[in-house]
Amino acid sequence: MQDISSNTSQLYRITYEAYSKFANGINRCSNLEEIANVCKTNLKYLINFRILRMCIIREKDNFIVEQFSGNIWYDFESETEIFPYERDLKETGIPLLTGSIPDKLLKNKIERSELFDPVLWGWAFDKTDSKVIVSLLADQHMTFSVGDIDILKLVVDCIQSKFNEIYLKKQLAIQNKNLTEAYETIKLKNEQIETIVKNQQQTINKRTESIAEKNKKLLHISALNAHNVREPLSRIQGIVQLAELVDTETFKIEMMPKLESTVNELDVVLKEVVEMASKEIVALKAEEL
Repeated sequence: MQDISSNTSQLYRITYEAYSKFANGINRCSNLEEIANVCKTNLKYLINFRILRMCIIREKDNFIVEQFSGNIWYDFESETEIFPYERDLKETGIPLLTGSIPDKLLKNKIERSELFDPVLWGWAFDKTDSKVIVSLLADQHMTFSVGDIDILKLVVDCIQSKFNEIYLKKQLAIQNKNLTEAYETIKLKNEQIETIVKNQQQTINKRTESIAEKNKKLLHISALNAHNVREPLSRIQGIVQLAELVDTETFKIEMMPKLESTVNELDVVLKEVVEMASKEIVALKAEEL
């Protein structure tokens, strides 16, 4: 059987087909779970590794994905979950190649005894709006070489681009939600203000009507009082004028009884006026309460 590794063109074609399938799968992803499933299914045909770990650091979010032994894990983690050597890669940007494998990288993934001459590779890729830290653990059973770095970069670019797309959509959805909530809050406040203004206007209208009604009653009292008081008062004025035309005896005999009667009548009228006014004032005060 012909060795595929000896046929460069055939190897490139197989690699190209595998990468095309991987890239198409990533492009169709709409969430992180789908990205993880595509990686789990396709990366083994592109790169040899025992553990592949990728940290996408964007603003305050650290997205970490790990693939190992046919399994895949991913989540958003805090800065404390980034390994010390990854922090060094982030700060210096100097690629890593070492046989010193951190226990934390192996934990719950693979036993150290299962590895044969392991090597840890590490890279830091600067992107426009994020930094990507890639760790790849290989050994003599799952070898990785310098020639594989180019395809690894393509894989990283593909995953990082899709992650950014999903991340931005998520952030946009959050902002839209916040804007919608803010709009609903403003709308509610406006409705409350309109209700308050409407109630105030109704209160003002009621008070205006009440004042108008009170004024009407007061005018009625004034007109009634003026009419009732005017008649006896006019008679008294007439008697006083006649007193200048008659002698004292005549005034005493003929005019005085009429004057006394009219004064008594005026007294009664004034009492009625006071009583009526008092009742109206009490009624008006009661309405105010």
